[in-house]
Amino acid sequence: MSLAGIVLAAGRSSRMGSPKALLDFRGEPFVLRILEALEALDLKTRVVVVGPDAESNEIRAALSRHDCAFVENRDVDGGPIASLRVGLASLHALAPTGVLVWPVDLPHVRVDTVDRLLETFRRKASFAVVPRFGTRRGHPIVWGASSFAELSASPEATRDGARAVLHAHSSEVQEVPVDDPAVIDDLNTREDYERLVREINRDAY
Repeated sequence: MSLAGIVLAAGRSSRMGSPKALLDFRGEPFVLRILEALEALDLKTRVVVVGPDAESNEIRAALSRHDCAFVENRDVDGGPIASLRVGLASLHALAPTGVLVWPVDLPHVRVDTVDRLLETFRRKASFAVVPRFGTRRGHPIVWGASSFAELSASPEATRDGARAVLHAHSSEVQEVPVDDPAVIDDLNTREDYERLVREINRDAY
């Protein structure tokens, strides 16, 4: 079974006020923390989707010592689905069995949580494997190869994002209950980030 990792790091971070990918998490940029997690999970093919602006050069510099590929999403206004499509297109020749898609604003998801998602996919090879905290689905998501065509071309996904594909195939989606609230904790604003920093500092004592 061939699995790849895609990190979505092309957003404008307009509500955050500074690039999310480069914010500090336990002494490292968000994007580096996620890439190191992918390495720890033994995903040998790792793709980071960046935007077309100067920020992408900073991201590349932060990851200069890590073995990963960079692809550029020029349609930043197209949202995460545009970045996911660019990432999937870059992997077409490799034909992976599945891809783990990890948004860059979730650096605090535990590695053992993601490992459970990957193990579930390896056992059942589902259309998609999604973490569930309480009653809510979260991220990262493992997408099976059977989902790629729809993710890449569905008009519904263009309009409503990847969640439209999940909804259309709800009976084929494997949910994994987790005790990790980070899977539903997108960090979009400066207040969100400051809360994360406070939690990290509190846990350090």
